[in-house]
Amino acid sequence: MLLDSIERSPERGLLAAFTAWKLLLGSIVLATPQPGYDTSTALAQLQSEGIAATGIGAWLLEVFCTGLTRWDAIYFIKAAERGYANEQEWAFGWGYTQSVALVTQVLSMIPGYSSLGHPTVEITSAILISNACHLASVFVLYYLTLQCTNNPRPKQIAWLAAALHIMSPAGLFLSAPYSESLFSFLAFFGTYIFVRSLSAIKAQRHIYGSILTVFSGTTFFAACTVRSNGLLNGILFFAAFISALLRFSIFRVGVLGISGLIVGAGLVVPQYIAYQEFCSPEALRPWCTKTIPSIYTFVQELYWNVGPFRYWTLPNVPLFLLAAPTLFVLIKSGIWGVNQSSERTAKGVVITKELAAAQLLLAVMAIIGYHVQIITRLSSGCVVWYWWAATKIAEEAPGKSEWIVRWMVMYAFIQGVLFAAFLPPA
Repeated sequence: MLLDSIERSPERGLLAAFTAWKLLLGSIVLATPQPGYDTSTALAQLQSEGIAATGIGAWLLEVFCTGLTRWDAIYFIKAAERGYANEQEWAFGWGYTQSVALVTQVLSMIPGYSSLGHPTVEITSAILISNACHLASVFVLYYLTLQCTNNPRPKQIAWLAAALHIMSPAGLFLSAPYSESLFSFLAFFGTYIFVRSLSAIKAQRHIYGSILTVFSGTTFFAACTVRSNGLLNGILFFAAFISALLRFSIFRVGVLGISGLIVGAGLVVPQYIAYQEFCSPEALRPWCTKTIPSIYTFVQELYWNVGPFRYWTLPNVPLFLLAAPTLFVLIKSGIWGVNQSSERTAKGVVITKELAAAQLLLAVMAIIGYHVQIITRLSSGCVVWYWWAATKIAEEAPGKSEWIVRWMVMYAFIQGVLFAAFLPPA
């Protein structure tokens, strides 16, 4: 029955699943007592006169704006509202805050939208971005999987992978004013465009393929401005660059080289903007004189104590245990991905190894140098583990791989309650 439904209308099934999942998470926000132990939402002056009106609509708007503006979301919203006023705010993706500000400007042209007041308009815009990008990334992942899989049941694998992304352990983070949804969309879409460029090159459509390659690099550029780990997408270009170099394909080498530089520029541009603001001769900050003057690295280290092995302390053991299932899945599926055969798909595209390598590198970076619990939401932007889980569910006996779905659903629900109540971890 399910297979027949997938074959007939996969997009409609994904939309229905997405809607049901969002309603479940929304009910968690509505049912969770507020505020939790932390009142930073109020302290940051995120309560707005614009939502002081009465009525069920105003009440729902206030509950969702307050319940979803937690932890890092406060920084994102304030930066989107009035720019980066403080040095430590540069730890939060410049590309995301600019996107929220831009969407807010566009939506403010709708009569009545601006009357919501600041920062409610920014919060509402950010929530719309997160949910729209989450939905878009579901469909992009579906079509990306169709392009890449060599499974004899491509539609089933593609549908399952996309459905798993709906239930990502990132949970409410994909609905809140956080950068994960936008990043996932850009990462998936950039990968999809890159795959299409490879198909075009294989079909001897070199100019079209080259245009798509540069477009893919530009999309990954945007992803890098949203989250710094977007740089890992450059592995796709690096592997293709080496392959073209060995074939002495000079034109292709040039296109891939330019595209790779565009990806890297996604990290450089925000740093340059910050350098112009903070590194005047009259008041040089310590990071300004470093060989690589990165405000992002500096503030992460100074204000959030991020660095190699700094999180390896006894009080953080529970957070490592919390992240352990996600890390296990990322590493297990990453190893599966790098061991996939080089057999070409019907579209002539094989990129699983490169994507798996990027996923493994992200997992290692999380273990060594990140606040490890954030891997549960960073994993939402990785492709290979969705393919691995979808393959296990499709090919193994019923019940053998159900633990994957159980873990995702249970974690998303528990994390949703904690997030809405402003309780750790974040």
